[in-house]
Amino acid sequence: MQMGKACDETVTGEARVRIEGGLAHFPGLAKEQAISFGDLATPERQELTSLADQADFFGCEPSTDIARPDARTYTVGLTIDGRSREMRLAEPIRDPAMAKLVSVVRRLSKQHAPTR
Repeated sequence: MQMGKACDETVTGEARVRIEGGLAHFPGLAKEQAISFGDLATPERQELTSLADQADFFGCEPSTDIARPDARTYTVGLTIDGRSREMRLAEPIRDPAMAKLVSVVRRLSKQHAPTR
């Protein structure tokens, strides 16, 4: 885990999420949302880097789960200090650490979405 780095304000990167599928899916609304670490407060950056470490986001095997009918599929991308990876995850996300990471990326993307 990058405990020292996660506590350092110099962590750079971005988080991206795209949600597809679901019971009331609207393809036009399935655009990717990105959040720059520069737009996040230090605790939010720390939370993202810590959750990425806990989920082993950069080292785990890709998910082979196929989305059930009416289930959502999340494409989550992280770039943290030069490491970058994108994963596609189908509901239900079985790994609790990965589910928490997806939840936080979704929450932050909503909180920091540009105003229209």
